Amino acid sequence: MKKLSENWLTENLIDLEYKQYILLAYLEDVEQHFKQQLLYPSLAELISHYRKLKLLRDGTKQLYQSFPGELSGLDFERFKISYRSVVENDQLMDELERIISFSLPKLETKLNIGKSVYEKIENQLKLEPIGLVPLRQNEGYMILKINQPSEIRVYEYAVSIFEDNEEKFRAIHTREIAKYSSTLVNTAPEIKADLIRNNKEIPNPATYFFSCTLNIPVEETYLPIAKRMLIKELSHSTGNLTAI
Repeated sequence: MKKLSENWLTENLIDLEYKQYILLAYLEDVEQHFKQQLLYPSLAELISHYRKLKLLRDGTKQLYQSFPGELSGLDFERFKISYRSVVENDQLMDELERIISFSLPKLETKLNIGKSVYEKIENQLKLEPIGLVPLRQNEGYMILKINQPSEIRVYEYAVSIFEDNEEKFRAIHTREIAKYSSTLVNTAPEIKADLIRNNKEIPNPATYFFSCTLNIPVEETYLPIAKRMLIKELSHSTGNLTAI
């Protein structure tokens, strides 16, 4: 997949036509991935680029507003003080603003496509806790039923919590630990029992079973959406924390 540099806006030539070429080539590649239901990392990177451009656009406005001007003249007849801008909106800034104005709608359009694909898949994905849910849910197992190829993958998960000045966040980390054939014998409860037999240090691990009616890429789509669904589930049951 083509990547768009984090500093693409200010790297190399700052020229509208050049940046249009760079951005449109990247967005075309992103859309092709979305058509193949390959959501990550494309969707996450797209969100990041969009947020950064919005912050830059808003920050530029705040920059000019924070410098109202310096005294340039006095009109004693009308008792008016004249100011001129301390920060000059020169040609370079004009070009950057033109690039940002062009880019934000383009990014937003692709974001909406990605969001639509995400929601379609999420609506077809089911989450089910297996057995009794323990009080400690920050560690456990995710069991994913895969349609193509027909198999069951097991991931060990761990949730970490961190916070900034305003709110707390959850981040989930996963590691694939086992694969099972998708048969009538290998049910989710049986797989959980097998996991307990192999790791007796956790007698009742939090275990969640995921299934989806669609055939979707596992690492690029299924697993990332399942992880976010699990974060939401854990947030509802153990506290209102923000998922990332």
